[in-house]
Amino acid sequence: MRYIYGRYGISIGFSLLLILLIANAIVTRHKLGVQTDEQSWAAHSEEVLLEVSQVQSLLGDAEMSQRGYIYTGEPNYLLSYDIAVAQIEPHIVRLAELAADSPQEQARIDSLRTLAQKKMAVLSKAILLYQSGYPNIAKEQVVSERGRLLMENIHKDMDDIARQETILQADRSARYQLSIRRTIASIYLATGVAVLGLLLLAYYIIQQNNLREQYSQQTLEREEWFRSTLASLGEAVIATDKRGQVTFLNSVAEQLLEIKLSQAQGQPIEAVFPIFCESTHLPIESHVKKVKGASHVGQLTNDMVLQRRDGHVIPIKNNAAPILDSRNALVGTVHVFQDATYQRQSQGHFRNNERIAASNKFTSAFSREIDVPLGMVTDLIYIVKLDAGVPPGAFDLLTRAENALGRVVHITREVLGFYRESSTTEQVDLSALVGSAIKIYSGKFHEKNITIERDLQACPSVNGLSEELKQAIFNVMSNAVDAVPLGGTIRAEVSCFDRADGRAVGISIQNSGPGIPPQDRDRIFEPFFTTKEHVGYGLGLWSTKGIVERHGGSIEVHFENGSSSPLTVFNIFLPVDRPLQPLELGPDTADGGFWREGAGVSAR
Repeated sequence: MRYIYGRYGISIGFSLLLILLIANAIVTRHKLGVQTDEQSWAAHSEEVLLEVSQVQSLLGDAEMSQRGYIYTGEPNYLLSYDIAVAQIEPHIVRLAELAADSPQEQARIDSLRTLAQKKMAVLSKAILLYQSGYPNIAKEQVVSERGRLLMENIHKDMDDIARQETILQADRSARYQLSIRRTIASIYLATGVAVLGLLLLAYYIIQQNNLREQYSQQTLEREEWFRSTLASLGEAVIATDKRGQVTFLNSVAEQLLEIKLSQAQGQPIEAVFPIFCESTHLPIESHVKKVKGASHVGQLTNDMVLQRRDGHVIPIKNNAAPILDSRNALVGTVHVFQDATYQRQSQGHFRNNERIAASNKFTSAFSREIDVPLGMVTDLIYIVKLDAGVPPGAFDLLTRAENALGRVVHITREVLGFYRESSTTEQVDLSALVGSAIKIYSGKFHEKNITIERDLQACPSVNGLSEELKQAIFNVMSNAVDAVPLGGTIRAEVSCFDRADGRAVGISIQNSGPGIPPQDRDRIFEPFFTTKEHVGYGLGLWSTKGIVERHGGSIEVHFENGSSSPLTVFNIFLPVDRPLQPLELGPDTADGGFWREGAGVSAR
């Protein structure tokens, strides 16, 4: 009866602790939600302040550009003015959207819009006067009192908006910090109560164990042996006697060692459980000798592999402990081990994720650095081509420069292989996309004297994102072009067929390149893995696999013996009617991660 009371007392104690932890989790989750809202409003205030700064900067740029043009007559000064004319109103509109919850700020923004329009009208009037042959009158407009007063009123409105938003930001930040302090206090309080409860439960459990020991002294040795063995039923377990001969294997150990208990019983553990040092490939000394002197569970070594009966070697994690009787004498040993292959793979994936995180930062910096100069070059070429006095030869050169600039954008997209996610799907003709890829790479085919063969059947269109599917096909075609030697052959096929889950379209791209070494074939779809030195980043096939799987399809590679050379064949299968899968973002996308963009590569 006392045992029953003890069992129920322990259950009730653990239940109360569980209820306490659940309640604390609910309260903490609520407080975190409050913190998230406050942080979001703080970010909102920062965005309002940024828009105010942008409008102020653009107006200043417009005024300085107008003065520079009127006083020097150089048309280049009007570039900043034209940019300001195009961007001031969108920024004011965005500012109005952000301040929609504040009627007071909306009134100031309306006043700011009116004053900005008047200011730009004054600037435009002076420019027109100068261009109409009245430079002196234009200069008088530049130094007029009206323009100065307009700018002062504009600065006053923007200062009022910024001051109000700064006050709101400080208030929200204070509430956010208060919520954090309360959350920390709640966590500490719940943790303290839980620790106290665990201590009381531990004391109660110890007393109950002492009582049980008084009534079960005769079965102590058996209980101790099963306690160590049954505690790890999910892992492989080997038990030996004090001489090191195997007495027990569980089913997991039988599977990993490829031997039955009936075959292993009575054999030395070294014969059943051959383990080696992974770095030196030397056998590890007798397991029993290492465990005899230990009084607790311990890991024998971190650098350990198990050689199975088929000769295959796998990494393992192995813990061992002595089995002692009531007089603390050794009666045997127990070894608990598990296959560490998955853990090794997880560590490899973790390292890849770290490399992806690093590439996120690289892409973000790359996008910021290249965006402005590309935009400036595009604008300058466009402005120069508008000049009626450009000679035809120079016009052709400018057109070629525009094409080269477009190629820069395409190369950027091809190297990094990411697009901003589009929410609009369409019916995509895969035969047309493959034909487009062949046309795009026709120059490379000619340079390497590659023979291109095609068999593009007319198949039903698939539902998906055209730009993503185009990038996937272009990636595979680009790999084929890089792999094929001079005078090689590439064959592209598109076919349609019925499968158990519906109609599908298959794309096959074969190349007569040297192939992929057998040891690398299982890794070709891993990020940052490439067999091409100094070419690419190893992201092409990885991103291609993600795009294909997102469209409900699959991609595979196999190798065939061709008539004159081996063939590497990439097969892509895409269903005709399948909803687009949501894009899966990695943990790094929350800050500086990639997103997909149809016109090129960007980073945020």
